[in-house]
Amino acid sequence: MSELQTVAATLSIEMYVDCPNEECTNYINLLDSSDTDGYDHNDDSHLLRQMFPKNRDHADFKCDDVTCSVCKTTFNVRELEW
Repeated sequence: MSELQTVAATLSIEMYVDCPNEECTNYINLLDSSDTDGYDHNDDSHLLRQMFPKNRDHADFKCDDVTCSVCKTTFNVRELEW
């Protein structure tokens, strides 16, 4: 009988919002700067730390001044749904 192998897992996290511009159908990954007009909203893991809040709630999640790469609409994000 062969020995049981052990492998590592890979965690892939994405955080999506719909562009609020009714004329735009872009689905924006807040963790991908190419979706947010070149801006890194997760600098220093700012967004990822909010995924696991200490003594808070996911309603406290916020990401300000997100710009859609497609239509250039700027908006804020409040609350994180799981």
